[in-house]
Amino acid sequence: MKTPLKLGTAKMDITPVTPIPLAGFAHRTGEFKHIAHQLYARIHCFEQSDDLGTKTTALLVSADLIWWGTDLVEKLTPKLKERYGFQTVVLHATHTHSGPQTSDCFLEALGKPDPHYLEAMEQRLLVGIEQALQNMEPVTIQRGTGQCLIGMNRRKEVDGQIVMAPNESGPVDSSVTVIRFRALSGRIKGLFVHYTCHPTTTGDNEITSEYCGVAMERIEQSLGEYVVGAFLQGCCGDIRPALVNDGEFYRGHRMEVERFGSWLSEEVLRINSLPMDELTPADLKSTTIVLPLAFQSVPTVNELEEQANRTDVHGECARLLLRQPQRSKASIPLEITRLDLAKELSFLTFNAEIVVDYGTFVKDTSHGRILPLGYTNGMIGYVPTSEQLAQGGYESQGSVPYFGLPSPFHPQVEGIICSTISQLIGEEQNHE
Repeated sequence: MKTPLKLGTAKMDITPVTPIPLAGFAHRTGEFKHIAHQLYARIHCFEQSDDLGTKTTALLVSADLIWWGTDLVEKLTPKLKERYGFQTVVLHATHTHSGPQTSDCFLEALGKPDPHYLEAMEQRLLVGIEQALQNMEPVTIQRGTGQCLIGMNRRKEVDGQIVMAPNESGPVDSSVTVIRFRALSGRIKGLFVHYTCHPTTTGDNEITSEYCGVAMERIEQSLGEYVVGAFLQGCCGDIRPALVNDGEFYRGHRMEVERFGSWLSEEVLRINSLPMDELTPADLKSTTIVLPLAFQSVPTVNELEEQANRTDVHGECARLLLRQPQRSKASIPLEITRLDLAKELSFLTFNAEIVVDYGTFVKDTSHGRILPLGYTNGMIGYVPTSEQLAQGGYESQGSVPYFGLPSPFHPQVEGIICSTISQLIGEEQNHE
């Protein structure tokens, strides 16, 4: 017999204190000019004990970052497990394109990491975990759903080419899922908000937690100062905010960020005000599978040396691969983790920019019981579908050099990923 699930929470400001470069847009140069919205790491520590007093623990952090770089995760995760005894560590990023870079693995066009910032952020994270562990208490879990129309598919065929343009008939996931954690007194302790859309409302050279951070701030203020929320980003690789003029996307500014944040927060608060489904307690546990995703090809040294003379991103990528020959492998590891919090609620996380079709597959295959999370525990780049690989476009081809990958993925990766997802979802009986 397991004890009720316990939850401890904390919220730490991780906004850079000195100007540094931001990550996510190649057009931005220099250090950020302003701070429009603070960046936070929202920390949730889970714990459960059995009759013998043996504890199972998990850490879930949602941070206003573009991602947690794989190099950073490989440094942090063992430290967190050793220091605090967590069996499972989930480092999730909202994917804001208006915060610091956390990885040294990609082209500088995606942003250059600042080591002093990363050191300071780690210290803030440790302080927050200590705080969360001090306020652990039993919780019950409720769930509700709604809709928000911020996102739009960004892959459109024009003159036989896939371009980044509004595709109103393309796949999109507009569902909002709210997970509420109540203390035994009835007080709301935590609130997860799951939604699927790139936080790329603005490309201005200023720090912002984007629509998702604005929404969480408003939700927390509305529900009370002791509520710690967390935005959980879905598989939004090919979904961006629906800012459209004359059939083309455009970038907004603070006003549009605030507007979308208001839309999302209003829907979440509406869902929270209605009766929500009580979830059945279950064992706190996780499963991780690491899949090698094969590339279409691996360039030879001679091919890279020829490309290295180019002045574009392909030349920069070739020079990176020559400097780091260990990157020219036949595959790269995709890490998928399933974390169970209740009988009707699990998360399935990916260390990649996963396109929306995979997220829909997770939800459909699990009958909505499992929510997909991209941008978690590392970053390998975009993972498109087989159809998208055949079509081309930014997600399948254009993004490849920015992430320092040797080539696009092999079309077979979709089948392998979906098979593994089905396997993890099929273990549902074993997890109940």
